[in-house]
Amino acid sequence: MNNYDWIDEALDGEPTPITDTQWLIIESNIYHTSIPVTQIESIISSLNTMSEIEAQQIIQTINENKIEKDTRKQWLKMFKDGVFGHRDI
Repeated sequence: MNNYDWIDEALDGEPTPITDTQWLIIESNIYHTSIPVTQIESIISSLNTMSEIEAQQIIQTINENKIEKDTRKQWLKMFKDGVFGHRDI
């Protein structure tokens, strides 16, 4: 019987590293957001040491701050964010 088991790796207390899918999502979408350039540079430079949980939080931030290319989606997002105040449109 082998002393090494996959469950030992999963439960060793170390955070799991960023997945390839997360890496791709971050790299391909981060430049189409309203996130400040300095923060983008910081995120990109720390991808090598990022954990899976940190990557998931960044992906959520990217989705919240993405700049829509479709004008209808832009308008709907602005409407949901309350840009037009309380006017009935």
